[in-house]
Amino acid sequence: MPAEPTDPDVTPPRLTFLGPQRDPRLDSVVRNLGLEGGTFATITAGWRDRESDDGLLDEQLGGRSTNLRLWGLMQQVWDADPELEQADRERRSRLGELQSLYLIGLEQAAEALWRIQAATIKNEDIREVATLDAVRIMREMDEQHLERVDDLHQEFYERFQPQHRDAVVTARFAVGRAISQVDAVVITGGHVGVLLGALHLFNLGPALSVPEVDEDGVQSSSTRLHRPIIAWGAGAMALTERVLLFYDNSATSPGVSEMLMRGLGLTRDVVALPSPKDRLDMKNEQRMRKLVARLAPARALLLDGRAEVTLTPEGQIPPGARLMGEDGTPCTYEGEESA
Repeated sequence: MPAEPTDPDVTPPRLTFLGPQRDPRLDSVVRNLGLEGGTFATITAGWRDRESDDGLLDEQLGGRSTNLRLWGLMQQVWDADPELEQADRERRSRLGELQSLYLIGLEQAAEALWRIQAATIKNEDIREVATLDAVRIMREMDEQHLERVDDLHQEFYERFQPQHRDAVVTARFAVGRAISQVDAVVITGGHVGVLLGALHLFNLGPALSVPEVDEDGVQSSSTRLHRPIIAWGAGAMALTERVLLFYDNSATSPGVSEMLMRGLGLTRDVVALPSPKDRLDMKNEQRMRKLVARLAPARALLLDGRAEVTLTPEGQIPPGARLMGEDGTPCTYEGEESA
């Protein structure tokens, strides 16, 4: 069993984000983190019906992994509780419509921003004011969308109370017990919406972390991990405060980056951008500057190539990580003082 995280002599568990694993190197990451010989729980729900195709993943983990198979477990819950399955189907339908209409608004705001940048005017300071106004509108749209998504989730959980239904209770107990018996957790990529749905249904937030409490017993916004977590792709996105969907390289026209929902919130001021060279028009500095301004005060963490970023115990980005800077170009983060 892993040492208790409350032991002052033990280094606090941390969250490690990786770049894409198309050329797997998880085994070397495990060695770098001092986890060689340990046991792992893996979460591959983002792969959906391919989640059990984990032979290479288990090999990279030394044959010591237990796949929680949350996607398959979710299908079992729906089979056992048709009422809950129908309610969740309706929730997902409403979320899809909410996302579609929010995106229409974003596209209009992005078009306005493009026209502001392209307009022929004499005074650049006036253009800058108009640009800031357009970015502010997009930030407000993002936050309003996240709040409405929160409301839909809250309505579902209050009305149908999955936490009190037999199939969910049994599954949550099994998942929680499995995680308690390993040294670390590994979360892969795939479909981030499906992954988050499984993480929430089986209450993975408390299984992975606990809120910090100050000397007066007041719960803070920070969390403490129970054990180390390694994640990439959708797995990394799902653990942050806000999940941003982004894809600039559309065959028809540049896409508009859009907020999906809040993640598990195990990080502080982090927006994860997996495979940014494949998905972002990183040569368009103007476009990147607007994205960074829209995400502030969170920082845009670039997870490409051989990225391996172990966050601080507080879930913050460490010095040396690669970010998208305020000037719209990639940079190396030098720490809070230089931010």
